[in-house]
Amino acid sequence: MAINDIQILQFGTGNFLRAFLGSMVQDLTEAGNPLNICIIQSTSGNAINRLAARDFNYHLLSAGFKNGQEVESISQITCVKAGLTLPDDVETFFEYSTSPSVKWIVSNVTEAGMVWKSEGEFAQFAASFPGRLTQWLFKRFQAIPEADTIVLPCELLPNNGDLLRGFVLDHAKAWALSDDFVTWIEEKVTFFNSLVDRIVPGFPSHLDLTLKESDPFLVQAEPYALWAIQGSESEYDKLPFLKSKSEVILADDITGYALRKVRILNAAHTAMTGHGMLNGVETVGEWIGDPEREKFLQEMIAEEIIPTMNLDRAALAKYADDVLDRFRNPFVSHKLSDISLNSIAKLKSRLLPIMADFQSKNGQYPTKLSSCLLSMILFYLRYPDKIRDGQEVKTWFENACKNQTELECLKHAMKEWLQITWNSDLESVYDKLSN
Repeated sequence: MAINDIQILQFGTGNFLRAFLGSMVQDLTEAGNPLNICIIQSTSGNAINRLAARDFNYHLLSAGFKNGQEVESISQITCVKAGLTLPDDVETFFEYSTSPSVKWIVSNVTEAGMVWKSEGEFAQFAASFPGRLTQWLFKRFQAIPEADTIVLPCELLPNNGDLLRGFVLDHAKAWALSDDFVTWIEEKVTFFNSLVDRIVPGFPSHLDLTLKESDPFLVQAEPYALWAIQGSESEYDKLPFLKSKSEVILADDITGYALRKVRILNAAHTAMTGHGMLNGVETVGEWIGDPEREKFLQEMIAEEIIPTMNLDRAALAKYADDVLDRFRNPFVSHKLSDISLNSIAKLKSRLLPIMADFQSKNGQYPTKLSSCLLSMILFYLRYPDKIRDGQEVKTWFENACKNQTELECLKHAMKEWLQITWNSDLESVYDKLSN
């Protein structure tokens, strides 16, 4: 497909954006407002080539509960029209910067990819997503400065749009790019803070579906889908996604949506992952299907997580109940090993802020959350071959315990990766985990 036929660049080929953004854009396409996506892969693998062989078409299975009713439907996603692999297709990537039809950039490079990294010379293609975006925007500034650009990061980080914009401006400064470019960023490029909420377990290998044989990119998601975007009503026309069938909200302040989601749904996911994997539990459904573990999770949310948020307690309790129902979805087999991807970054962004706030209010670390956090680190120490994280993390844990006891190694890992100094609270939790 020609460069000028694409309107959206999607950074990330994973299950989440294919189910989340893909379904919303498909809604618009079917309603007579067609938008075309080019997906960009920045990781190893051949996903782009395999998708290209299918003309980038795949199916979405939506299954679970909606308005108290069990629903199950399959739809075809046809709005993805092109794909790139970076850094291999860098020339084509920069060609898109010269196209006025390209207007939206949507990303989900995970918390591990939304970071500042020092780059080499500007002429050298950047290694990080923020660096690459800065280079792309500069070429757009040179080629078509009159064009508007709208950036919608979906990474689960507070104020993700402001964060990414800051990284871009920092790269512009580090590369000594022109003041006119900085002014253009501030006036012609809109970075929205946004919050995404949808459970996407991925390929439904556990379900009896004949479609699995013909579509290896079949992706399963729950019916629930929320995209909260921070902005004013005057920016409504910049966001066609507001007209999709999903719940897409434009609000002046989305901090409440973001905080409750990251601290209840995402923190619970990450908390149960280390706890479960250390004990041989494979899925979210298996984890919550055990009455003792379910009670543990309910108490952790009610006693250790909700009290750290200055939001309406009744509304938070209702959201927590809804989240637990979503975890119980009988159609979903959400593997803890999939949730464990880049767990070090997730522990930092999801669990540590809760633990810090809890300690500030109570003078001690929360017992259940601490147990889950230590379980994840212990899993990394005991099973380094099963780590799904960056190479630096994997290498560190592979070599961590060669000349130390497990407890010494655990203390070192906590300080090295999470900046936590060991204390008696953590000591007692470790003693319980070890017995």
